[in-house]
Amino acid sequence: MLFNFTFEGNLGEDPELRETRDGKKVAQIRVGRTSRRVKDGEWVDAHTTWVTVTAWEGLAERCMSLKKGDTVVITGRDDLRPWAYTRRDNGEADAALQVTASNIALSMRFKSAESLQPENAPWSISDLNVPEPEYA
Repeated sequence: MLFNFTFEGNLGEDPELRETRDGKKVAQIRVGRTSRRVKDGEWVDAHTTWVTVTAWEGLAERCMSLKKGDTVVITGRDDLRPWAYTRRDNGEADAALQVTASNIALSMRFKSAESLQPENAPWSISDLNVPEPEYA
């Protein structure tokens, strides 16, 4: 069974691109989503959930056009990894989520976006293939 999910959030920092030992490109981005609630007739920010998103190869390279603060829509594949017992700098218990992206797109809910792709640019079905994550 294939399990995909989609979520939206804002980049907490610029993407980071690196290469694995065997030369594969990999990018990591931190995406945050803050819940908002109405309290006493006013909108109030609640907890922020952070997700570390990993992108591979062509998708990783295209992530480098994103900037801190961009609102993105992430489609994650079925390797969501929750880490329930991490520690914050102040020693409090925290949780972390990690996922490998099958697609990342700019959200146009709050502002418009412009395509950087030239008209009639070629693309390859191999761009859709995401390698299995490498665990150290």
